Amino acid sequence: MRPGSAELISALNSGERQPSQTVRLGGKDMSAQVQSWTLEQSYGTDLPDAMRAYSGSSSAQLSLTLGGTNGRSAPALYGPWAPRATGDVVRPGQSVVHGWGVGGQAVPTFRGSVRARSAQSGTDTVSVTALDGAERLRQPASLPRPSGGIDPDTPFGSATNWVSSPTWCVDHLLQRAGIHTCPPPRKEALLYASMHGGAAANIGFLKSLSGDWSAWPKTNAPWDCAVQGSSKGTTKAEYAPQKRSVNRHHSEGFFLEAWVDNTGVTSGTRTLDLSLSWVRGTAAPVYTSMQVDFSDGGTISYTNGTDPNLITNSSVVSTVVDMYQFGRFFFGMWLKFSSTGVATAEAILGYPDGTEEIIKLGSAGSAIPAGALGNVILRIGGLRVEAVQVSQLAKRPANLADATQKGKWKKSARLDEPNVPLRVIPVVSGSSWEVITSIAKATLSTAAFDGDGIFHWRNGSRWAVAPSRADLTVTSAREIAALSITEEIDACRNHCSVKWSNWFRVKANKATTKKTTPHMREIPAGGSYTMSWDYGDEELDTSPPFTANELAPDCIRFATERAGETVVYGAVEVKVTREAGALVLEMFNRSKTSVWLTPTTLFDGPVTLLTPSVDSGASPSDNWSAAWNTNSQKIYGVQEFEHDPGGWIQDSKSASAVASVLRDAGAYPLPLIGEVEILPDPRIQLGDVIRVVDYTGASLDTLAWVIGIRTSGAEGSVRQTLTLRATSYNGTPLDAGLKPDPPVDPSVSI
Repeated sequence: MRPGSAELISALNSGERQPSQTVRLGGKDMSAQVQSWTLEQSYGTDLPDAMRAYSGSSSAQLSLTLGGTNGRSAPALYGPWAPRATGDVVRPGQSVVHGWGVGGQAVPTFRGSVRARSAQSGTDTVSVTALDGAERLRQPASLPRPSGGIDPDTPFGSATNWVSSPTWCVDHLLQRAGIHTCPPPRKEALLYASMHGGAAANIGFLKSLSGDWSAWPKTNAPWDCAVQGSSKGTTKAEYAPQKRSVNRHHSEGFFLEAWVDNTGVTSGTRTLDLSLSWVRGTAAPVYTSMQVDFSDGGTISYTNGTDPNLITNSSVVSTVVDMYQFGRFFFGMWLKFSSTGVATAEAILGYPDGTEEIIKLGSAGSAIPAGALGNVILRIGGLRVEAVQVSQLAKRPANLADATQKGKWKKSARLDEPNVPLRVIPVVSGSSWEVITSIAKATLSTAAFDGDGIFHWRNGSRWAVAPSRADLTVTSAREIAALSITEEIDACRNHCSVKWSNWFRVKANKATTKKTTPHMREIPAGGSYTMSWDYGDEELDTSPPFTANELAPDCIRFATERAGETVVYGAVEVKVTREAGALVLEMFNRSKTSVWLTPTTLFDGPVTLLTPSVDSGASPSDNWSAAWNTNSQKIYGVQEFEHDPGGWIQDSKSASAVASVLRDAGAYPLPLIGEVEILPDPRIQLGDVIRVVDYTGASLDTLAWVIGIRTSGAEGSVRQTLTLRATSYNGTPLDAGLKPDPPVDPSVSI
């Protein structure tokens, strides 16, 4: 329930209902010209009506009617053919902010954008329809599909490694629409992993996982949700960047960063390693790393060497820093390369108390060979880590504010703690809002924007336990003007089955490739070349190829001349993306001379991409988990409900939890309390718990969830009607003194 000012609460308690309202269109106050308005909000779902509160999403709709001003009619001012100088204030896509209240106090109740306008000829009326933040999520949905969850080389165990989760997928779709829960990816990001309920990369590609990736706490997360590294081992992930980037043939440097919270972590492993590998042909990779260790006061280190076990690299530069504080830390490291490949490191630290420190660590070890950025390796021990990022920047962030993007973003969404693991992200289609809605229905979650424009994702656990207290009490003696109560057999669901997709025995086929026809191609200095292939639903994410002397899967070869005799390393950036059903390979020549995309022999194609796919001979098996109530079945008969989450549930534990919630909700038909007209209260929101007391007609005193709100105002008055779903039923039927007739007439024989 929204908070209210002391003046508003006093006015509500005193029964005052003289409305106050504010309406801004395009940032302009239009309150005086609003003739009437209606705001509708509800949870929508494909489940039975009485179970509606258990899943769905809400896209609030505001309808306004505007009148004219200064002797000019509304259609002339604001109609589709009105002059732009006046008409743009209500054009489709224009911003809308609405609030209402009583006692001169208006509460924000809607923030969105105009969907449609209609001018009624011969009248002084223009009708405007607006939708809330869901309108920002109309772009085509796109989710990564990493193969790490079914990679045969990944030691995956039973269910400890979360590649992703429905919560992570929702957060990813929000992020693409500019709705953020933590510092967002930079436009120059090569890798970004939010860690909001999954190890998958938002930018880049998850290659493999090891260790325990099953803890995703919100408590003491740096921003919203984090991975909790194991304090008794190492939680490790390996990623491919979005592009294999040259490392030292131009002025850019690399910035490594992560947010960490150490609250309550006082023993065991307390480390963070974020490493880059550099690859040149068949030579041994070189690893550069930012290492943080909270033990013994704390150190931050820069390591550089050929040993993949980074801590044993002999080339280490460390400095002791003050890490005795507890809370949210920012760690960043700037790597700058000289013309000979020697990397110099500077650390940027942000402490929980708000202080900052820039530490010049200098250089360590041998030069980085001219080549391409290989993979990114993340290791976590005992800490909560969020918003891991590697970027290629033109210059070092000037200070902590620049490094943390302070003032460049706003936290505009809240997520519940992830509770459903995914090995493989399902194929999606439609708009981002449509996909978020389908995920909400599948997992019994809710998605909605509040009056301030903040997005709220609530998972199904919020409905598992009936509430014990109300946000607000309404009574027939004072607040309730009318209500109706409905109880129906279709609301009874006492045998609930939930389908889940079992990926445990499915492995990715890592031998599948995409090849080109043999040809050579010149890429001039500063130029680019693009190739594309068809891409099917069974194919998983493809990472950029490496540069190599001899062609092999996952490799690409460039030469300094048409003959292809001399291979050139580190001249061309290679990027792979999925776009509208196509796999697109982009090549950018960052050198000052032409290079040639070339085969090793006349019969070899110049490009062979490794494209992991779901093995053609395997598919996830459909399993079912069920929950039932035998007492209910004795009274109402077996009332079955099958829930198909469309691939969004992939383990028996999650499926059983969903089945139990459905069973508990439907074992006895919970009443739907509709058309509850009350004294209007602007603080009420979807999902609030209302205590309904009616001793005059319906004889009830019960708690109920708000699943629908309709508020309208006109001519100085406001009416508000709620749709509620009871949180409990009126006891088990007793049929006292009744002898129900059998289903077949006992006197009839055939």
